Amino acid sequence: MTESNGKQKAITRNEKGQFASGYTPPTAWKPGQSGNLNGRRSAAKDILNELLDAPKDEKSRRERLLDKLIMMAERGNLAAIKEILDRTDGRSKEYIEQRITRDEVVIE
Repeated sequence: MTESNGKQKAITRNEKGQFASGYTPPTAWKPGQSGNLNGRRSAAKDILNELLDAPKDEKSRRERLLDKLIMMAERGNLAAIKEILDRTDGRSKEYIEQRITRDEVVIE
């Protein structure tokens, strides 16, 4: 490790070569400070969105896929119906009933 004047700065290590307890590297983030303000980039998502939005004939690929999904739902494909309803109306909530009797928990 070098200081601004070019001299070597001694780093305290134990006999196994590990840093001494309490050592914090000079590049460590301060409490409450983040080094990744924008979060992780999703390169695959960006590429896929670019490909789906590219025009192909008069419709984009995304529109063609949605047309296919709707056509499958109209033919009775339950997975396609569920996907459309989940995306448009939101997923239905799941309820779990609990009763506590004495020290036992009964889940139905």
